[in-house]
Amino acid sequence: MISPKADLHFHTTASDGRLTPEECLHLAASRNLKGLAITDHDTIDGYLQIRDQVIYPDLELLAGVEISCNYEGREIHMLAYGFDADQQELRDFMAQQRHVRRKRTRQIIERLAALGFDISFDEIMAESGRATISRNHIADAMLQKSYVASRKEAFDRYLHTGGPAYVQNEYADVSDVIDRIHQCGGVCVLAHPGPYYIFEDFRYFLKAGIDGMEYIHPSHNFQTQKKIKDYAVNYGLLLTGGSDFHGIKPFEEQLVGTVCVDAVRMENILDQCQVNMDKKSDMV
Repeated sequence: MISPKADLHFHTTASDGRLTPEECLHLAASRNLKGLAITDHDTIDGYLQIRDQVIYPDLELLAGVEISCNYEGREIHMLAYGFDADQQELRDFMAQQRHVRRKRTRQIIERLAALGFDISFDEIMAESGRATISRNHIADAMLQKSYVASRKEAFDRYLHTGGPAYVQNEYADVSDVIDRIHQCGGVCVLAHPGPYYIFEDFRYFLKAGIDGMEYIHPSHNFQTQKKIKDYAVNYGLLLTGGSDFHGIKPFEEQLVGTVCVDAVRMENILDQCQVNMDKKSDMV
């Protein structure tokens, strides 16, 4: 018997995904997933749009968000799950994150202007619509004006870390993000750690109170998955995973329903949320 599956890393039009939250629901259900976490960048708006859905009663939704953090001057991502999405503190924090993104966007535009590119902040906002603004939207604006031939070229030549138009982020520190999510009843999981981190970094995250690690991800080969899984099991951390679906590249839909985890991982997350809440109550 095949175990029920869940995809715990999914993006919608609320950030930099191509499909609406409703379309993501339909896609997940069509692939027979039993669990789904919408994890848009620095916003829970996509999740809020569909959290009360009744169209697919066999598909359980988990509150999620992918949060941009600062770690020793580097931007890293934390996946937060199971939090109380109605807490004002969480919504204020998401608003703060989006403010940081807008400020950074203006600074990138200034650098592009110095390089001879005529792109306005209003054009970037129009490109992003109501979604969380990102460098992808800047790249798309450059593409529309034929400054580059592709989004990839925009990143490779100008927007990549250390590139001529790159601006360092001012996101909240990792430990601050973990504390905030714990205060809202959720758990924090290090997103797609395989290609970027070494075990010295993992020890820092562990000390900061991280709850888990994402081991199933399109960028992780079998050896990377095993390394992360062994580390997580050794330290009693949650294990999560998902397709990191954005719907931009043609092959991405093939990942939905295949790059996923057993649905029991969702239950493990909710159990850890309760443990964190119990610890919080004991400290009051």
